[in-house]
Amino acid sequence: MTVRSIDEEIYEILRDYALRIARRGYVTAHGGNLSIRSGNNMWITRHACSLENLRPEDIVKIPIDRPSSKDIIASTETSVHREIYQKTNNLVVMHAHPPYTVALSYFIDELIPPDSEGYHVLRSIPVVEGRPGSTTLATKVASALTRHWAVIVRGHGVFASSKFVDHTYQILCMVEHSARILYLKNIYETVLGVKAKIPKEL
Repeated sequence: MTVRSIDEEIYEILRDYALRIARRGYVTAHGGNLSIRSGNNMWITRHACSLENLRPEDIVKIPIDRPSSKDIIASTETSVHREIYQKTNNLVVMHAHPPYTVALSYFIDELIPPDSEGYHVLRSIPVVEGRPGSTTLATKVASALTRHWAVIVRGHGVFASSKFVDHTYQILCMVEHSARILYLKNIYETVLGVKAKIPKEL
């Protein structure tokens, strides 16, 4: 039996979830990025790679505690991922551009899920601002993720992070689902001319 290396195992995991994110329409062309932490290193998707067809060479291994010469070929959001790992105990980061969340981010400062499932898990998701890949954005996103499962960057997308791959993916999906429900709720309120009836337990 062939024993796979940690690089091969992490690649398989990242390829699986990158494809899931792409199939959901949460990224376009070469957008989005994912990473997994193990020890003092993280494995992150390469800059401009396609999440629809992630190849082994699209995964870059870099240290968490310091910049690396490989940062230049890694995702443009590498500094954000690194800051998240430095400020939290999380082991996974996923960043995507789900359309309903991005659209709503222009109008809100916080997403409070209107659906019971989203509210039960997420409670609230803050919206922050910052240039993609910047130190400012890294600081704001990492700070938010010490208190929340996810954070929305205005006009840019969602960063979700936790200790488990599938849980992080679930959070990413729940943020977009709640954003879509909120969008549709607001549309129906406008069209029907009545306020939505919110369940009392929310």
